[in-house]
Amino acid sequence: MKKVLVLGSTGSIGKTTLEVLDLHKENFECIGLSANKNFQALYDQASKYSVKNICIQEDSSSETDLKKNSNIRLYRGSDGQNEMIREINADIIIIGISGSIGLEATHEAIKTGKRVLIANKEPLVMCGDFLLNEAKKYKSEIIPLDSEHSAIFQCLQGSSKDDINKIILCCSGGPFWDKKIESFEKITVEDALNHPIWKMGKKISVDSSTLMNKSLEIIEASVLFGVDSNKIDVVIHPQHVVHSMVEFKDGSVISNLSTPDMKASIAFGLGFPKRLESGVEKLSFSDLSLNFFEPDRKKFPSLDFAKEALHLGGNFPLILNSFNEVAVDLFLKEKINFLDIFKLISHAFDAGDNVDINAKFDTIDEILHLEGLSKKQAKVFAERYTF
Repeated sequence: MKKVLVLGSTGSIGKTTLEVLDLHKENFECIGLSANKNFQALYDQASKYSVKNICIQEDSSSETDLKKNSNIRLYRGSDGQNEMIREINADIIIIGISGSIGLEATHEAIKTGKRVLIANKEPLVMCGDFLLNEAKKYKSEIIPLDSEHSAIFQCLQGSSKDDINKIILCCSGGPFWDKKIESFEKITVEDALNHPIWKMGKKISVDSSTLMNKSLEIIEASVLFGVDSNKIDVVIHPQHVVHSMVEFKDGSVISNLSTPDMKASIAFGLGFPKRLESGVEKLSFSDLSLNFFEPDRKKFPSLDFAKEALHLGGNFPLILNSFNEVAVDLFLKEKINFLDIFKLISHAFDAGDNVDINAKFDTIDEILHLEGLSKKQAKVFAERYTF
């Protein structure tokens, strides 16, 4: 019986993980959950799945039910979350937290020396080499949960990075890939959140609409699989049945297919190297129609931002991520328009005068300090676009 801790349990990844775990009660026990601020949903999950440890990031006034259930231990805040990670001795830790706020928890999970399933790409974008070195130090096993990177991981089983000719990241294209650029000026927050396939949180939904999510995934793939950016391509695949592909030096291509449901990659990460039933709907190949398109980089310059950040090296991936998080936050607050997201992010490459692009990290605090400086610079540039 393997014990599992799910961080970000009330989000889409967390909810889906609990559904998969529920299929395998004989093999897995969920012993801990964390959420940002939805305490009632967190408490309901703990009650439903008989979880004994929970952590809420923000104070909540809905904790009266907890007093009736003395079997549940409550942790609070980021310090409490780190304490829970250290204390409950899980065999597998799921990182389903969105954004850079998941960095500290990701590092704490790695320090346990256990299996860490990461759906949160931002920490790997910010300081991937640092985290991978920490994983080696603590003998922790990192397995990606993103459908794209899980697909690549699966395609590479039995091969090495020296066998790779090209990694091909598949992209659903979000809600605007086939829209004319002239229509982008009128895109609203509601439009951007209306993803045609995935139901996700607000931040990642906006990232998908700008294809910045795919830009971050290029960086993540480069870090995880040790491949130069010139060996990573992106194709628009609206059905998102093919999650990603690897082209090998012999000319063969291996791809990973399933219905667009995160249960498949979550089940793979939980069971690796064995395969588990995931609960996804099986594909009917006689009914499949698959299309692939080249992304329009004029409409979505975000794809080139990743290549530029990797080419420049140093801390540019961290700075790029910081500028994106500021831009998305301003857009969600309706303080900038959709096209201004691209403009603001592009200034990440102008931030080197005030941010140390070559700083080396020994601690998470140093990384977070540089991130704070980067976001401060992003807000300075944002003043030219805010309403």
